Amino acid sequence: MQDKAKIILCIDRAIMFCLSLLILVLPIARTITVRSIAIGAAFILLIARIIVSKKHGFVKTSLELPLAAFATAAIVSFFSSIDVGQSLKEFWREFITPVIVLCTVYLSIQNKKSALILCCTLLFGSLIFSLYSFFDFYRHDGTWLHMTYKAGGLRDPGGGEAAGLYHTLVIPFIFWGLFYTKERGYRFALIMLLILNAAALYITFTRASYLALAAEAFVALFLLLSQNRFGKRLAIALVILLLSAVLPVMLTFKGMNIPTINEFITMSPEEIVVKYAEEERTGAGHRLAMWKTALEKISEDPLHPHGYGRFLFGRVVRNEGNKDFIYSQVHNTFIGMAFELGLQGFLVFLWMILSFAFFFLKKLRQPFQDKDSLPRYFSAAMLTMMSGYWVNNFFGSFDAGDSKLLFMLLLGIGAALTHRLPLLGEENAS
Repeated sequence: MQDKAKIILCIDRAIMFCLSLLILVLPIARTITVRSIAIGAAFILLIARIIVSKKHGFVKTSLELPLAAFATAAIVSFFSSIDVGQSLKEFWREFITPVIVLCTVYLSIQNKKSALILCCTLLFGSLIFSLYSFFDFYRHDGTWLHMTYKAGGLRDPGGGEAAGLYHTLVIPFIFWGLFYTKERGYRFALIMLLILNAAALYITFTRASYLALAAEAFVALFLLLSQNRFGKRLAIALVILLLSAVLPVMLTFKGMNIPTINEFITMSPEEIVVKYAEEERTGAGHRLAMWKTALEKISEDPLHPHGYGRFLFGRVVRNEGNKDFIYSQVHNTFIGMAFELGLQGFLVFLWMILSFAFFFLKKLRQPFQDKDSLPRYFSAAMLTMMSGYWVNNFFGSFDAGDSKLLFMLLLGIGAALTHRLPLLGEENAS
């Protein structure tokens, strides 16, 4: 019996090592092989644990049905896809693999300590990522007041978009960690890490990330006020709201040259590019033209799915007249889903992401308390993070690749903390 317990303990530690390694390498470019090994090893070890312990530990949630519905909508789109092979490839890479990560993490978290280990790994990874961003920024003579170089950290040096998204995924967990921890030393370290990540996000010079951070600041403030706790927490929230919302938004729209709503409706995609893309160095004109192209194609037959896969967009709509501004993806996850899956699939997608939010919102119906507070603070961090994640996805096709894997990994931790462990009993949750 003791030998069996030791084997299970060794398996648990090996799984945590694989998941920690995955968290560290996800934001780093050209680590697909390491990422795949970490995911595969963690999944195989989980199967081994279930066989040895003869317990799967699965507890039903409210997420299975919307995930299954979305999978069904994606599979149905295969029948009208321009390239079924590409759709199958992206379905495996952008849905099946993230769901495997979600399930593996959900079933592997055996106690709160395991969840905290993964959270600490996430924060440590953000420290390394941020420090490299500054190194890369100064190495390329970047300036703080004017965009001369976009710091992309270890993910996309000179690009900035993926790095900005990464910081908006991490910052909410640092912020809510300030309220969870009681140790002054830890709080000081988290404050320094929060400042470092915010500064690293700023030097990405990506408007979508600024807006995402503003959304997170508003959500964090709302959640704090909903708990009827004022004083220091309110003061901290107001400062963060000012620095993370007002100033970035002002920078975001300063001197921005974009069409009015009426112009967007009446102008052709080609006219939008000619008038706005030449003066707009950051590509807003090209994005708007692609959105308009996608919306026009969707309006021809709203229920027609063009096939799951963000890289099929360019193959469907690109022609001789728009080949200079139409790229492989629409650069908007929501419009992209309507294009790929049809209006019915888009509604299923909205149902799925809203189910993620309501899953954690239920936990916040109870006030924060010292006892068993980690699930509530993690729920607040998840809700805050989701607001920034989906704002980013309005300006890019980011619900894919390493960003989606990290999102699903965090979703798995949150689901285990707030749902699975409490239902299995306090002895497993301690």
